[in-house]
Amino acid sequence: MKFQRITITFLLILAPFCVMAQKWYTSDVDEKVDNILRKMTVKEKLSYIGGIDWMYTRNIDRLGIPRMKMSDGPQGIGTHGQSTAYPATVLLAATWNEDLAYEYGKSLGRDCRARGINVLLGPAVNIYRAPMCGRNFEYMGEDPYLAARISTGYIKGVQDQGIMAVIKHFSANNSDYDRHEISNDIDERTLHEIYFPAFKAAVQEAGVAAVMTSYNLLYGVYTTESPWLLKGVLRDEWGFNGVLMSDWGSTHHCIPAVKAGLDLEMPGGTRKPEELAYYLKTGDITIEMIDEMVRHILRTMVAFDFQNGMKADKNIPLDDPKAAEVALDVAREGIVLLKNTQNTLPINTKKVRDIVVVGKNAHGYVHGGGSGSVNPFHYVSMYEGIQKEAAKHHVNVTYVDELDFLPEILYTKSMGERGLHAAYFNNKNLSGKPVFERTENKINYSWTKGTGIKGLGKENYSVRWTGVIRPDITGEYEFSVGGDDGYRLFIDNELVADQWEIGSFRNSSVKKRLEAGKEYDIRFEYFQEGGGAAVALIWEYKGEKRDPFVERLDRADMVIACFGHSSDTEGEGADRTFALPDADAKMITRALKCKRPVVGVVNAGGNVEMQAWEPGLKGLLWGWYAGQESGTAVADILFGNVNPSGKLPMTFEKRWEDNPAYDSYYDPDGDKHVAYTEGIFIGYRGYDKLQREVQYPFGYGLSYTDFRLSDLSVSNPMVDGSVEVTCKLTNTGKRDGAQVVQLY
Repeated sequence: MKFQRITITFLLILAPFCVMAQKWYTSDVDEKVDNILRKMTVKEKLSYIGGIDWMYTRNIDRLGIPRMKMSDGPQGIGTHGQSTAYPATVLLAATWNEDLAYEYGKSLGRDCRARGINVLLGPAVNIYRAPMCGRNFEYMGEDPYLAARISTGYIKGVQDQGIMAVIKHFSANNSDYDRHEISNDIDERTLHEIYFPAFKAAVQEAGVAAVMTSYNLLYGVYTTESPWLLKGVLRDEWGFNGVLMSDWGSTHHCIPAVKAGLDLEMPGGTRKPEELAYYLKTGDITIEMIDEMVRHILRTMVAFDFQNGMKADKNIPLDDPKAAEVALDVAREGIVLLKNTQNTLPINTKKVRDIVVVGKNAHGYVHGGGSGSVNPFHYVSMYEGIQKEAAKHHVNVTYVDELDFLPEILYTKSMGERGLHAAYFNNKNLSGKPVFERTENKINYSWTKGTGIKGLGKENYSVRWTGVIRPDITGEYEFSVGGDDGYRLFIDNELVADQWEIGSFRNSSVKKRLEAGKEYDIRFEYFQEGGGAAVALIWEYKGEKRDPFVERLDRADMVIACFGHSSDTEGEGADRTFALPDADAKMITRALKCKRPVVGVVNAGGNVEMQAWEPGLKGLLWGWYAGQESGTAVADILFGNVNPSGKLPMTFEKRWEDNPAYDSYYDPDGDKHVAYTEGIFIGYRGYDKLQREVQYPFGYGLSYTDFRLSDLSVSNPMVDGSVEVTCKLTNTGKRDGAQVVQLY
């Protein structure tokens, strides 16, 4: 494989993990815990090992035991109202900066203190195997060493603020399709070399206070029920002294989970106290098992001094300017410059005087979906950031919506008005009287916070769009539809696209030959049950015809296209497509027909299929999900205020078929078992072994300046077999910049 290591520099220094005592665990803690434990009744113990009210441990007022308050993470306080929305942790990994990871964690810890939160459910460190995994944006890439370094810094930062960090998901939660049923069957060597190191470092280096199990099974056993995993590896081998909790709803059976050593079931419900009491009587479980679980929970409560409760620190503002500064610093350092043909970037404002911005992701707060979502107090969209920075240079910036330039073939039946008649129903089955009606000429919605229509809930609603098609050219037309949850499209009462079921965002495409001047009835229907909400209908003439959208772009000096995935298409609970969302793919295909240089800013938690459009771009920034300050960070890099220094924390393959996990990611025979047949050869190890050329290699990232490495020196082996590698790094260019030194 042509890995281009000469252009991706070096990883400093591959030292072995050191073992240290967990910082929060001191000798006097267990004495205090035993005093409490002796006073607890059996009933209190049995209730204490299950959570309550979704995000709390139980309180026992009689003994002065308060509830511990938790919050979703890992990229912000996602549970208790608005908070700072930091860049996704995959972007944090792209900084390759352990010190910055510490500041990120420290800032999260301050956010917790400001809200009286005891426990932060982060970081997440499951290894990136395939680009489709719905939670890749929450993880830290394909390399176990890099994931360990970044997560260790994060955990230390959180816990130095007196907040418990929770590393997750232990273990092998490397896909999000059918995640409650799939057994990931991985040999022990591969587990220890690839999938365990970040967890081990969290325990032995960072002293993490809590570990969360995963949803999946491992060799046919739920991770919440695996004595080998939870007792053998985590406690006996690594010396973990903290609390072991389940992911929400991942506890399936009472007795196996107790015997395996699961301390805290979240949010509670499977291990009911009355059932536990029954199994104590039958001898299936023992009180010693229960005592050990209670002891682990109490140990963290006492060690972190939560016994007197956790009052919000009023000296830390909820909307904290310091937190926003950290979010911006991380975004600037983790965005990766992948392509820069003929030094198109940074933008030369003496030559580029008129910029057109295109793409849906230019607007709004673009983020991944699921429990990792954060609701920010404020955000800077990419369009706003670009526009604000351009104004300093008196450069004109305009947003152009490609949907304004679609063929004019859709009309309501009444009065020939362009658009479709939209009827909104406060139920999922389009029944009864609509609560709202209007004419809509663009259907490309992302309703993550609801439609905003009075009388319509954020969930359990439906919409029907109706009208006529009256084409002005005879020929083939393509209708692309998509939605989360269900949708269906009728043309002349013929069902031509049918996804009328609950599910994540998916696309359908249908081609129809239409005659000029003839009218065709169209009906598009959508329902939303819960979770993400997005729906789109886009149409285009497939024959040769001038495109007014392209003509508009040709009048600019440069085009900046903001596209990719978002919470509509990438998030927890389902995998996404390797391909771009259909609407984005069509937009960038049209935009690249213009004669002006096009720079792409792509949002995604990992790679996407780019062979159709990457060659046409003059510049490419990988923006990941850069948080509330993404617009400022992107603009700073585009205009050269900040030199890009991010490096890819995973390999970008040319084709999904090239990935080492291609034959071992899905479950084609439906037996609910996936064997990781590639073993340790995942990520760059696998591409190297298979000698496959990649799109962009692990560790790759361009800069606006040049660096030279010299005076490389390798020491003699030390007693433990490690060596020390040193070199001189010189910036030989004309701009300030940072560089990552990598050694393989």
